[in-house]
This record gives sequence, C-alpha cells and structure tokens, in this order.
Amino acid sequence: MSTPQILTSHFGVVAVIGAIYVTRLLLTFSRRMNEVTRMSNRYNWFRLGTVFLYLSLFSYILRCNAALTGKPQFLLSPLFALLTFHLPLAIGVSISLVVTLFYWGWLFRKH
Repeated sequence: MSTPQILTSHFGVVAVIGAIYVTRLLLTFSRRMNEVTRMSNRYNWFRLGTVFLYLSLFSYILRCNAALTGKPQFLLSPLFALLTFHLPLAIGVSISLVVTLFYWGWLFRKH
C-alpha cells in the first residue's frame, strides 16, 4: 500500500459503522412494525447480522493499524482479509437484506 492509501484507510471505518447504524435502525423499525402487525419475530436476525458487521469492523481496524506499522504480516494477507473482513461483511449485509425484504417487501410489490 502506498502512503496516502495507508493514511486514508481509516476513513473506511465510517462506511462499516454506517452499515451497522442502518442495520440497527432497521431492527428498531421492524420490531415496531412487528408489534403492530403481529408478524413472526424475525427481526432478531438483525442482531446476528450486526454481530457479523462488528466482526468485520474489528478486523478492518486491525488491518488498518497493521498497514500503518507493517507488522504483523499475517494481518495484511489477502486470506486474512477474506476470512475476517469480506466474508463477515457479506454475511451480515446479506442477513440484513433478507430480513429487510421480509418485513418491508410489501413496499416493492405491485398490487
């Protein structure tokens, strides 16, 4: 990584925190909608998605700090990034998307 990439890499944390915030917001809205419509309690899956997003956030912060110092090298490997950042991020966002479509899919259907 070049020096500007290393120095600005911490700005990406804001994007992951934004995804966590949106997931928590959808959890709250879906929980309230569940109280009104008496749907099945699937909004708790948002919590699992949030756990995966927190895992990817922690991994991203570790990798950014490792890029600044250059140590330890295993944190900078593509396999570590795949297993601890990209996969948990994809799983967390996918879980949130499926649950969001379950609760809010009626907004997109044509009647």
